[in-house]
Amino acid sequence: MPDTARIFVRLAVLFACAAGLAALAWSLATGRITVPPRWNPWAPLDIAEAPGPFTSTKLARLTSGPPAACLAWLDRSGVRHTPVADRTERDGCGWQGATRLSAFGEARLSSAVTLSCPVAAGLALWERHALQPAAFVQMGSRVATIEHLGSYACRNVGGGATGRRSEHARANALDVAGFRLADGRQVSVLRDWRAAGATRSTGASLFLGEAQQGACGYFSAVLSPAYNAAHRDHFHLDRGPYRVCR
Repeated sequence: MPDTARIFVRLAVLFACAAGLAALAWSLATGRITVPPRWNPWAPLDIAEAPGPFTSTKLARLTSGPPAACLAWLDRSGVRHTPVADRTERDGCGWQGATRLSAFGEARLSSAVTLSCPVAAGLALWERHALQPAAFVQMGSRVATIEHLGSYACRNVGGGATGRRSEHARANALDVAGFRLADGRQVSVLRDWRAAGATRSTGASLFLGEAQQGACGYFSAVLSPAYNAAHRDHFHLDRGPYRVCR
């Protein structure tokens, strides 16, 4: 077969595949083909739904859309929060579409905190589908309180005098220091974290490892003591543009 003919055949196959995928996408989006929501990338994000292959896609679509849609999702999902007015400060600091968050699911925050809606949504999903299961399996109890070091801070990454703004400067990050369990025990990132491959793991260290890895499905950046010394006492969770899980 001449080279020109081969090119036309390949183009025809590619066109047919693209047309078939487009038709499938249209059928799914319009409901002409019904599939379980977990397997439908166009189905709304449901906090009660077990994580699936399109959970991160749905979360990204929700949190990149209008803030009002994200805040409405928090309401529907039973997240206790109070929307706050937008705030603009010097040098790119402040927030938009943020809310005052105190509790979600079975857990409370150690103190109420102002967070961007995307982070609040990520926290609600993480608590339900990763944090609580890890606590129950490794500690035999549930998480009652999430201890944190705060969210908003008008500063650069690492607190330096130069460089790009931290996600904290947009209330788009939360630093988690530890957890208080329903049975009264406390788990501290500073005290209980063990590096991967550590010979002496405890239930608390296994819980922290699972909690950190589970957070990577709901946040863009998840930084632990394994990342650097600046994070030796907390997990940094954010919904910013940079992807890292360590």
